[in-house]
Amino acid sequence: MNEVSIRRAESRDYPGVSALMDELHRMHVEARPDIYRPLQPRMSQQEFEDLLSAEDRYLYVAEATEQGEICGYASAQFNKIQNVELLMDRDVLFINEIIIDPKYRGRNIGQKMMAVLVELGKELQADHLELTVASFNQGAQEFYEKLGLVVRSSRMEYILNKLN
Repeated sequence: MNEVSIRRAESRDYPGVSALMDELHRMHVEARPDIYRPLQPRMSQQEFEDLLSAEDRYLYVAEATEQGEICGYASAQFNKIQNVELLMDRDVLFINEIIIDPKYRGRNIGQKMMAVLVELGKELQADHLELTVASFNQGAQEFYEKLGLVVRSSRMEYILNKLN
């Protein structure tokens, strides 16, 4: 099996990251066209550059070493929750996305990326690591549960105006 390295994302990774973001967004559009607009690309180069330079954002890629191909992408944001009357003060590392190229799935790349994010959370002295996963994305839910994440809450809806 080919080696995969996980490292901080760089500007030169945009084409590979963009393709992965397009794939993830396509899945969301197909599952919920009433919510998600088709976009191509899902993330502009400028948006990617802005995320790379943001102080509280952390972007990682998994790179198939031999091919030099980006086969995974993860991004997280560090949030300090303070002085909210209803909530306890806490530091949260929020995972925005973890995406593995379908042809590379089943090689523990997602687990390795998650381990990097857990270590990052520890380095940042975060109290919690959190993420949101769509209910239609059963594979992702099973993946996260296998890694020990638990459901804290569910967002529910009642669709009033159904599309034809």
